[in-house]
Amino acid sequence: MSGSFNLSRVIDSEYRIAALETKAPDRILDVFKRLTLTSGRAIYGWSPDNGLYRLGSERIFIPQTRSVGDAINYIAASRHYGIYVLKDMDRALQNSSVQRGLERLLQRDDGIRRLLVMMDTQINLPEKLAGKVVRIRHQASDKAPPTAAVS
Repeated sequence: MSGSFNLSRVIDSEYRIAALETKAPDRILDVFKRLTLTSGRAIYGWSPDNGLYRLGSERIFIPQTRSVGDAINYIAASRHYGIYVLKDMDRALQNSSVQRGLERLLQRDDGIRRLLVMMDTQINLPEKLAGKVVRIRHQASDKAPPTAAVS
């Protein structure tokens, strides 16, 4: 897949990991929060202080998901549909255990739809993830929806 397409097409695609580059992460989280409230889809945010939480229920946290690695392991093991939005991911991608967790997530073939959206101002993907992750670039001043391309 190549070229440009909007965020909703990424959500409905077969991709398991997206790298979303934005200078307005709170704006993107608001978009996902509106989506979960209007569609009923299970969409989760992540905070290093508290771990994974369901958007719309920001006070209920999933235990033992504070570290990026633990959150990715939880996502890979989850038996339910979910979109997971993790902020500040560029530095975490340099960690070999995080890379292994992402590779495990990419290899999962259990029929459960999971999408991990890694969000940061800039995301430098490790070579081993190239071609398996869709890259989304969002310009905060744009009125148009974010666009995506495979990288």
